[in-house]
Amino acid sequence: MTHKFTASVATSLLLASTQAQADTVMASVKPLSLITAELLVNVAEVDTLLRDGASPHDFALRPSDRKRLNNTDLLIWVGPDIEPYLEKVIDASKVEHLAMLDEHAEHGEDDHRDPDHEEEHHHDEHEGHEHEEEHHDAHDEHEGHDHAGLHPWLDIETVEHFAEELSVELQHHFPAKASQIKENETAFLASLKQFESQAKEQLEPVHQKGFLVFHDAYDGFVNHFDLNQVGYFTVSPELKPGAKHLAELRESLEHSGVSCVFKEPQYRPALIDSITRGFEVHVGELDPLASDVALAQGAYVNFMQGLVDEFTECLAKR
Repeated sequence: MTHKFTASVATSLLLASTQAQADTVMASVKPLSLITAELLVNVAEVDTLLRDGASPHDFALRPSDRKRLNNTDLLIWVGPDIEPYLEKVIDASKVEHLAMLDEHAEHGEDDHRDPDHEEEHHHDEHEGHEHEEEHHDAHDEHEGHDHAGLHPWLDIETVEHFAEELSVELQHHFPAKASQIKENETAFLASLKQFESQAKEQLEPVHQKGFLVFHDAYDGFVNHFDLNQVGYFTVSPELKPGAKHLAELRESLEHSGVSCVFKEPQYRPALIDSITRGFEVHVGELDPLASDVALAQGAYVNFMQGLVDEFTECLAKR
């Protein structure tokens, strides 16, 4: 009898372990974890592949990361244009996955985008900038374009569309919890609408103040809230800006009425320090990766509100 009981317990534990593994959901970066966690309240936990403080632009997977991916049943990622290092790993691991941006769309457009929004949200190509001259000249090509940028999770409209698509995927993945996921989706979208309204009101007094950001990642946020981004230090952090572009930045600081320059915690501020030396300009900090934000209900809106507060505080100083 004891042996039967022990065998029964062992079988139950094995089934529980198998089910826990089958329910493993991972997001490639923290902001996607925050969005996914909103839809999985009272359903499942979410893991994050990219460790806090690391940059998705130059991230190298460790053997332990590959093992975690192999044990993941569903991966939420941005897409190959932004995270090319994941493409082969996903193919090798055979993990079920959902990309925020359509991996087959030209310019990285996301497949959930309504055709009516294509003109507003097309993505400029960042590939092919193999040397500094091409890279810093891209500054001119990017100005005036409406797109979600390198960090599409900062664009409220993109997030709204993605949350709807992700909800469908998660309902398929957790059929017994489909009604809970749908309820979570409704609550999350409502919180986004409320945040959007409050953020527009908060940013209105400073929306004409000029500023520079560290890298070209904020277009979706900036365009949505009608902010006055004068430029950026680099298209992508792993590429050093050319001398011509740096000269243009100093000219912007001198003649464009720049109120604030934003650095990022993932990168050393030496470049920003050298460019702003001699100018009376305030320096703020934006963390587009939500490194210090804990996974919890309401965390995504809290993360975005933190960005709004940073913009407001720095731009209001002058």
